[in-house]
Amino acid sequence: MPRGYNLSVPRVQVLPSDLVNQIAAGEVIERPSSVVKELLENAIDAGAKTIDILLENGGRKRIEVRDDGCGMSDDDAVLALERHATSKIRQFDDLTRVRTLGFRGEALPSIASVSRFLLTTWDGESAHAVEIECDPMTSRREVRPAARDRGTTIAVRELFENVPARRKFLRSADSEFRAIVSVVSSYALPLPSRAFRVEHNGRVVLDLPPARQPRERVLQIIGLEANDFLVEIDAQIGDAHATGFVTRGLRYGSRRNQFFFVNGRLVKDRVLTHAASRASEQFDFDGHPAIVLFVEVPPETVDVNVHPAKTEVRFRDSSQVHVAVEQAIKHALGGAEEGSGLIRDAPIPTAPLTFEQRAAQQSGIFPPQRYDAPPRNFPEFTPLFQRSPVVQPPVQSTALAEVEEEPVAPALGDLQGRVIGQYRLSYILLDAPGGLRLVDQHVAHERVLYDRYFARMLEHAPVSQQLLTPVIWEAGATECAVLESHLDELRAVGFDVDRFSGHSFAIAALPPELVRNDLDAFLRKLIDASLEEKGSHVGRVRERICASLACQAAIKVHRPLSGEEMARLVTELLASSNPYACPHGRPIIVDIRHLDIEKHFHRK
Repeated sequence: MPRGYNLSVPRVQVLPSDLVNQIAAGEVIERPSSVVKELLENAIDAGAKTIDILLENGGRKRIEVRDDGCGMSDDDAVLALERHATSKIRQFDDLTRVRTLGFRGEALPSIASVSRFLLTTWDGESAHAVEIECDPMTSRREVRPAARDRGTTIAVRELFENVPARRKFLRSADSEFRAIVSVVSSYALPLPSRAFRVEHNGRVVLDLPPARQPRERVLQIIGLEANDFLVEIDAQIGDAHATGFVTRGLRYGSRRNQFFFVNGRLVKDRVLTHAASRASEQFDFDGHPAIVLFVEVPPETVDVNVHPAKTEVRFRDSSQVHVAVEQAIKHALGGAEEGSGLIRDAPIPTAPLTFEQRAAQQSGIFPPQRYDAPPRNFPEFTPLFQRSPVVQPPVQSTALAEVEEEPVAPALGDLQGRVIGQYRLSYILLDAPGGLRLVDQHVAHERVLYDRYFARMLEHAPVSQQLLTPVIWEAGATECAVLESHLDELRAVGFDVDRFSGHSFAIAALPPELVRNDLDAFLRKLIDASLEEKGSHVGRVRERICASLACQAAIKVHRPLSGEEMARLVTELLASSNPYACPHGRPIIVDIRHLDIEKHFHRK
């Protein structure tokens, strides 16, 4: 028997209530945005018309949610901090008819067990308000009279203070802050008549006043740029009724602007996302449309009690819901007629652009060169690396065959290749000692610019070009939060940008390599990359900004370059930190060995 083996069997015992609440908190409360989600649901269920969220340090230090809902009496407030105490359901059958966002009765005791918790509430009928303070370190609970208007205020401080293992897994303050803004924005979508306001570190970062129509609230969240592209969704199959909005003709680099609700509840459901993807993928466009979808089904046909955080649902007839959603979105996008509609609406081709017009369009770091030669019809060439040559060479005796030693290509930095031309206005051709070298001009310039921007940022030496008139850039709610957290890094690479009003920013200067017309595309790429990135370390933020800026400012494919420009670009590439790949990981250089070329022509 192994030494130290204990034959004694632990006795079964009931866990203490504070430990039970901490275990429950591990299921319900994952991060600050989880706290905001639960408190928002309580405020909405209480009928609040105005909800204010105050944050410090991304919610890690402080979260305070104030509402003007119905409030609670003294007895109800005390009882609300007990596990599974709720006013939403009374019996088992009520679970099949749940219409409120909350119903489990776990949120408040779970939050109070892992934070310094303070609840203040008044129902408008009691003699005074009540304040309850909970200390997670001592499990002490103090109840005292207080004063406030009708409604409830819940303050959560030092989240996971008594659970260090959970606290160290929290993300950065910026990342947690963006997650909270995303949660608040999502819950505001189905409630256009209610006001939501978020304040972070003493500054208002999200202000959503009541909207007159659902369309207005959608534009508040995803941005005013979608106004001309937003079309309504409305379809019903059986008991499943799908309504909402989708952008037709405007797509984004990620699915960050896709929201799905079932009976007013924000959910993440594979049936809905798959149906939306199936509908939008039938049209040959890059990116993802913005989708705000509200699915209404009888409460008894959907189970909302399948996940502790109530973010997943299970449909009794998922195929019916799938068909309803897919057909609704496809019809809104134009169905089978969308392609022909786009063709009819397309502008009539005009005469070829003049050199001056092309120069205006192609302004960038390299001045455009004249390229007026009409396209020629070239014959089809034999593929260079096909399995067998078109003409079979005669069989050679093994004894007479010469043993050819393949030349070893020198190291990249040692190459003194000669620029011999440009292939399809996209790839620079080099006559290198080892053979033919192709350089992708866009990603090569992207690598050069990335190193340049990153050096400026590290040296605190930004270079800017002032604009004659500032650009006022309108952002959606989540986009605004992302840019707000990146302002210092944007200024470090040459932007002069400040918060203007509401969800707009004033940009007075740009890095000299970025033209004004590319500003919107750069900001969109930066926001998509930031939202997809899980971490938010300052180093990753800098890399993300430099990579997005370099990608947008780099010369594009199908752009003619002079011999001098190509030679200069290759020289700068060889001096860069990594000539083999761009900041996004795409290859820059492809080599074709001279031996392979000669074998193709049967010279070897």
